[in-house]
Amino acid sequence: MALSGDYRSLGWNPGHLKFSPLLEPNWKSAAGGIEIGARVSSSVLEREDVWDGIWSRTDGETDAWDTNEWSDYVDLLSNEHFAVNADVVSAAWAKKWNTWGVAYSNTQHLQAEAFFSDETLGLLVQGGAPQWTSWFDAFVTASGDTVPNTEDFSAEDLLGFIGGVNFDGDAVLSQILADTRLGFSWHRSHCVGLSKAWQLGTVRLHTGASGRLLLGNGYFSIQNTGDGLDAFGAFSNGFNVASIAALSGGIPTEFEQLRLWGPVGQGWAMDFGAVVEWENKAWASASLTDIGTMEWRGERYSLNTLFSEWTTPVTDPTNILDVVIGAMDPNTWFETAEYETRSVPHGIAFQLGGGLKLGRLLILAAEASFDNPELMGNPGTRFGATAVVTPFRFLRADIGISKWGDETSRVPAGLMIKTGKKGFECGIQASDVQALWKPSQPEVGFRMVAMRWVW
Repeated sequence: MALSGDYRSLGWNPGHLKFSPLLEPNWKSAAGGIEIGARVSSSVLEREDVWDGIWSRTDGETDAWDTNEWSDYVDLLSNEHFAVNADVVSAAWAKKWNTWGVAYSNTQHLQAEAFFSDETLGLLVQGGAPQWTSWFDAFVTASGDTVPNTEDFSAEDLLGFIGGVNFDGDAVLSQILADTRLGFSWHRSHCVGLSKAWQLGTVRLHTGASGRLLLGNGYFSIQNTGDGLDAFGAFSNGFNVASIAALSGGIPTEFEQLRLWGPVGQGWAMDFGAVVEWENKAWASASLTDIGTMEWRGERYSLNTLFSEWTTPVTDPTNILDVVIGAMDPNTWFETAEYETRSVPHGIAFQLGGGLKLGRLLILAAEASFDNPELMGNPGTRFGATAVVTPFRFLRADIGISKWGDETSRVPAGLMIKTGKKGFECGIQASDVQALWKPSQPEVGFRMVAMRWVW
C-alpha cells in the first residue's frame, strides 16, 4: 500500500492522492472500475498435507486430507483460523490540479472470519461423536427417532445421528461453541478524499483527509465473552435469512419491517495522512485511518427455550464452503431473538510507509500497520516490503514479502501492462506464490485491474 496513489490511496493514506509513486509526475486524472481483490487465508493452508492434496502429491494415501472420513475434516478444520476478504471497486476517479488533489471511489467490501472448536466442528459436520456426547440429553437419528444419551454408543451409532436435544439451551450452546469465533461483514463504501501539497524548501509535504459513507448489507458475530455468549446479526433481504425475532413472536415496528428492503447498517469513517517527498526520488508517509463506527439494525440471538432440538445444516461435510455457510447462518444455532441496534467500532489503524526510486527501472517500498487484533478483519500488525521493476514502458512487475500478525510470511507477485507513461492499464497480482517452490503457503488470493485509465 506504500505504493498507492490517486484514488487507490483512499482508505490507506489520503496524502497519497496527489503523490503517486507509480505514475509520471505530470499525470492529471485517473479513472477506473472493475478492480477486484480477494483472498482466503488460514493456518490450515500452512499444512503440507493440505497442499499435497491440492497438488495431488498424496499418491492415494489413506490419511490424505481430502478423504471422505468426516473425522478427518474435524481434525483438519478445528482449532484453525480462517479469513476471507474481498473488495470490488465498481467506480473510481481522481483529479489533481496545481497543489490540490481530489478523489472518489465506490467499493464493496466483504470479510468473514472463523475459528472452530472441536465440538463446534463435530456438530456441524456430523452431529455427534464420542468426545461431545455429554453435551446432549438425547440424539436424533436420520429417521427422526429420538434416542436417549447413554454415552455408550459405538462409533457406527454416532455416525448415524444428525442432531441433538437438550433442556438448557443457552448454557449448553455456550459450552459447545467454547472458543469458537464467527464473524461476517459486508458493506458498500462511498469515499471522497481531498489532498493539498505544500512546498517546504527542498521537500514537499502532501496532506490529505477522506471521509466514507458506509451502507451495510449484512453482519453476523458469535463469540463467548466475560458476560457469556454474545450473538448478533443483521441481514438485508438479499441474504434470504428469516428474522428469528419475528418468527419467535416479536412484534416488529413499521421501521423494522422496512429495514429488510434497504441497508441494515449505516456508518462513517475518517482517514488522515501525510507524505513527505524528496524531489520525487524518495518519500515517507504516515496515516491514521478507520476512525468511526458502524450502526447495525439487527437481532440479538439466544437459545433460551426449555426444550430445544438441533440439527446440522451441513449436507456435504467434505465441502468446506458448505461448513462455513452453515456456521454463519443464525438459524443453525438459535431459536429466539430480540430486535437490537448495535454500534460496532471499526478499530483505528496507524500506518507508516516509505520508498525510494532508483532511476527509472527500480522502486523499493516498505510499510507497517498497527490495529486492534480483537476486531474482525484486523491482523494486529502488518509489515511488508516490495520491489517494482519497469523494464519496458508497457510492462511493470512487482514482488514482495509481507507478515500479518502471527501468521507466516507471504510473497505477493504481479504484472501490470500499460500503453506507456500514461493511458490504459490492466494487470493481476497473486497475494502469495510460495507454493511454487515451498510445500505450503498460508494464503490464496489475487488482485486484478480490468479497466483503468490515466491521462
